[in-house]
Amino acid sequence: MSPTRDVVGASDLDVLADMLIDVRTGRRTSGELDGLLAALSPMGLRIRRTYEEATASDTPQKQGETMIDYLDQLTVDWTDFEAAGKVTRDLVQRLADDKESLRKLVLDVENKPELLAMCERHQLLDYIVLYDALDRGIRLRLHISTDDHFDRPHDHRFSFSSRIVTGGYTHTWYHMDGDVYGDGPDPEAKKYLNRHNPDPRAAGIVDKLTPHVVRWEGPGSCYTLHHSALHTTFTTPDTVSLFLRGPVEKDRSVIMDKEEGSLWWRFGRQDEPEERRRQKAMGLDAYRQIRDRLAKLAVI
Repeated sequence: MSPTRDVVGASDLDVLADMLIDVRTGRRTSGELDGLLAALSPMGLRIRRTYEEATASDTPQKQGETMIDYLDQLTVDWTDFEAAGKVTRDLVQRLADDKESLRKLVLDVENKPELLAMCERHQLLDYIVLYDALDRGIRLRLHISTDDHFDRPHDHRFSFSSRIVTGGYTHTWYHMDGDVYGDGPDPEAKKYLNRHNPDPRAAGIVDKLTPHVVRWEGPGSCYTLHHSALHTTFTTPDTVSLFLRGPVEKDRSVIMDKEEGSLWWRFGRQDEPEERRRQKAMGLDAYRQIRDRLAKLAVI
């Protein structure tokens, strides 16, 4: 069959799309594209041309400019979700591969009390806040999985892009028949903030949840998730990911326990009880332990 055939398997085009991203982020050379039959087919050539046109308007990292310099100049407009996703996926892809910049960001947290104060420990993950400029649409975190692994559907108060650095997880998107948020802000929801005290008003809601898409996210996987999406990430040990979030877009997020048929809520720290803020605070000693763990995992 001619290498310029127009009939190419979907899997071939998926490989081409992934390779285009690898070329963009420097993990492959453009010459490698020509080794794919799909890249030379009429459909493949159209995909390449469209991708090149779409990325031509990207703000490039200037020669000699570090990733941290680039962060300092970047503004992300999350009201344009598609454009924000494109910019932030590119950023976390490049930063994950730039170990020198990533290491500097992690080590600098010890000397930046405003960042250390935002670092938190949770049952399923710990996270270090590496960079904070929400006024420009950027808060960059490094997520590290704990030894606990539960299938808990949840959403977020903000949209974000994530890139897996090590480890991985089974990623499930869910469809909800109805709206768990009802009419919007709900002050009473602040009474129900953990699995030991779920919201009694939510009886039957979890039964309306059905899996929609399931896929494996391994090292190099990168995606953007809208704040309205419900998903779960069932992690493997030592999973580390870069997580770049935008500004808050709703007052709370939800966490569900499918086995118990229950749910509870998460609010921003300004709306949480002081006791909970103390419970999840990371502190300097825990930060240092996690920093050393990241070094052993060759993340930094």
